[in-house]
Amino acid sequence: MTNDQLRVFLKVSEYQSFTEAGEALFLTQPAISLQIKTLEKDLGVALFERTGKKILLTEAGRRLLPLAGSITHAMDEAREVVRPFADGPQGHLRLGASMTIGTYLLPKVLALFRQEHPRITQSLVVRNTHQILHELKTSEIDLGLIEGEPTKTQELLLDRSFLQHDRLVLIDSVATPKITGEEPVPLSLLRTLPVIGREPGSGTRQVIETELMEKGFPPDFLSLSMVVDNPEVIKALVGMGAGVAFISALSILPEEAATIRTVPVKDFQPVRDLWIFIPRRKLSPSADSFLEILFRETRDHAKSSL
Repeated sequence: MTNDQLRVFLKVSEYQSFTEAGEALFLTQPAISLQIKTLEKDLGVALFERTGKKILLTEAGRRLLPLAGSITHAMDEAREVVRPFADGPQGHLRLGASMTIGTYLLPKVLALFRQEHPRITQSLVVRNTHQILHELKTSEIDLGLIEGEPTKTQELLLDRSFLQHDRLVLIDSVATPKITGEEPVPLSLLRTLPVIGREPGSGTRQVIETELMEKGFPPDFLSLSMVVDNPEVIKALVGMGAGVAFISALSILPEEAATIRTVPVKDFQPVRDLWIFIPRRKLSPSADSFLEILFRETRDHAKSSL
């Protein structure tokens, strides 16, 4: 029993004529007859009987009539529901990213995603690592991209996938430098300089403090003169001579060479990993499509940086 057979059955019931039903459906009378015969054979009962020039429903046909209407209506609804997906997935994708990834890595990926999946709308919130993990846990976002390696991944019911490495570099002003003399500079020198740092909970600050402890220094070894939660503001302050700072190499743009410069630090080269965290639940088609593009782009970036 097919949907086409049921449609023919309904039309023959309506017109009580194979010929008129065929005209309404733009089918020949033999084609109408074949569909009805096939349906009757499949069901094992006669659905119509001839009374003079009229074709009337049998008792079995009358029982089938309302069900046939419901089935064809449901099939039409099913087609309408999935029709928008014929040209690719649609829906809404909620992303969360820590500052560096959201500001410097994701814009290109989001633009490509928009080009390939114009029917999917996107929203992005930029928070620190701690906040992104919280919003993943509470299902406020679909996917989270952060720096560093949180220790409670299992507890939060999250899976993670590596994206790429990110170097943290020390920057100083070009016009009014705080660091002069030979390079690389010893780490101890930084204790005598105004250091601008990120806020607690940020991936950048976490990596710096972890690296300091691995070198045998306390996490507060660097006395921060200022705490700022935005890398663009940090770069501007450093360029104006307000201090030095560790920031992601990803955040330094070629045109900023006129205002800030990187300074190597002896035996201190913090490198962090960038990750995407994925909740352990069934992902939407929108999220699956985003992951495909994200992994493709970060893999290409890794190859080009070798």
